[in-house]
Amino acid sequence: MQTQYEVIVVGGGITGAAIGYGLAKRGVKVCVMDSVPTHSRASRANMGLVWCQSKALGCPAYVRWGFESSRLYGALASDIMETAGIDIGYHASGGVIPCLGEAELAQRSTMIDKLRAETADGIYPAKTLSRSELQELLPNVEFGPEVSGGIWCSEDGIASPLLLMFGLRRSFVRRGGTLLTECRVREVRRDGGGYALTTSLGVFGCEKLVLAAGLGTRALGLQLGADIPVYPNRSQVLLLERIPDILPMPLLGIARTKGGTVMIGAAHENAGMDMTLRPEIMSQNAAWAMRVWPKLASLRVIRFWTGLRVWPKDAYPIYDRLPGHDNVYVFAMHSALTLAAALERHMPGFVCGEPLHPDAEPMKLSRFDNGGKGFAGFAACAPQSSSKAER
Repeated sequence: MQTQYEVIVVGGGITGAAIGYGLAKRGVKVCVMDSVPTHSRASRANMGLVWCQSKALGCPAYVRWGFESSRLYGALASDIMETAGIDIGYHASGGVIPCLGEAELAQRSTMIDKLRAETADGIYPAKTLSRSELQELLPNVEFGPEVSGGIWCSEDGIASPLLLMFGLRRSFVRRGGTLLTECRVREVRRDGGGYALTTSLGVFGCEKLVLAAGLGTRALGLQLGADIPVYPNRSQVLLLERIPDILPMPLLGIARTKGGTVMIGAAHENAGMDMTLRPEIMSQNAAWAMRVWPKLASLRVIRFWTGLRVWPKDAYPIYDRLPGHDNVYVFAMHSALTLAAALERHMPGFVCGEPLHPDAEPMKLSRFDNGGKGFAGFAACAPQSSSKAER
């Protein structure tokens, strides 16, 4: 005997929980299975930025998709608060990329101009700020002498990754979904017209299967004959002591959390599953942050850690059916927090048989066919302190 569902979602992080919640709201009999303990999931490597600006040059569909999610975020936050009683700490505050030196400011300003030119209506909600304009926007932040200005975007914001995940999961359960924690999927196979999953909690069956297991997605896809190009990407996060509410919006690489602590993190490293802390990278991040905001040097370090993000081959999301399996869906992305509102609103319909949202259509696996590398230009928003060391 096996327990049967209409849809099983493998993965209970932000991606899986958002899709599961959207399905439960539609009345689908759905189960979300999760095996990852809280202390090791990708949400810990996330600074909580709802970030849309200065990325995806050359792919206007993704630009629109990111802004779509940002504009849906307020409704999602209210929905979670009403359903689950959890405040996810979302603030539609806007966000700034601080620039060191006139050359960096000019380079980023040029990128904004190019992104604006790619939009159908010529409107892009970001603008270049001079140093004086940046200081006027954030009067309580004493910027370092090298700060030449910044790029401000009204559509950026911040939320708590773990509170978002817990809020989505609790909302999912309260809408009638089944959440199985500590449930490791060991085998996936066809079973008649559906699929059977052998797990640490028994055997389960479903008509449709959603693979949203983060770094575990690739192994599950291989069991069904598809190689999904998803890889680990290591980050390092530095947490400083609490400060007053003097940073009302995040800087890319520096953010004040809901609890008042300060997070610093900008590194992107392709290091496989290695979670070794690299002090030299942490030092580079801290040095960059102090050049932006020198007073950070006086704050005590509370702790620091590494985390692994979910990173598709070209850094863009993957939304698709698995090749050869019309009822298996794959969702993988490193920007799950930014895109959570769009996922919850639009992707359950795709699983239920509706067309993929037009702006998500280019994110199919076919872009990697015949050795294709996918899109380019996504990670252009990273601060200059980023490390792209290969190991």
